[in-house]
Amino acid sequence: MLYGCAQPDLLNETIPVENQAWEYNATATFQKQVTDIQTPYNYFIQVRHGGDFRYQNLIVFFKTYSPNNTYTIDTIDCPLASKEGQWYGSGIGDILDNQVLFKINQRFSQTGVYKFEIQHAMRPDTIHEIYDIGLRISEASE
Repeated sequence: MLYGCAQPDLLNETIPVENQAWEYNATATFQKQVTDIQTPYNYFIQVRHGGDFRYQNLIVFFKTYSPNNTYTIDTIDCPLASKEGQWYGSGIGDILDNQVLFKINQRFSQTGVYKFEIQHAMRPDTIHEIYDIGLRISEASE
């Protein structure tokens, strides 16, 4: 019954990370045509990682390109484990899925094609045990 009441997703895509090694210059890119500027949306970073991921969190840069060729950059801290080392994600075996809410009730300022980029902002140039990175933008229930 809850499934039938769920708000639709404007965007829900994931991109596999080659060899589970996410290089700093490997940006996950998504695009979406926006026609409704009245509806508020929630944004989620989606991360699939292995149980041997070395860090408690994942820090990413999130860049939004608007149709008028301007852009914004956000730095997002994606907590993946507690201080005690317990993973937050769910999954089977040692592969865990996480959705990190980072924008709430956001409206688009104009119609047109938006482009979104996610790039890791960790200290090492390459981070291992990241299987997929994704973006979900879904209607917010006010």
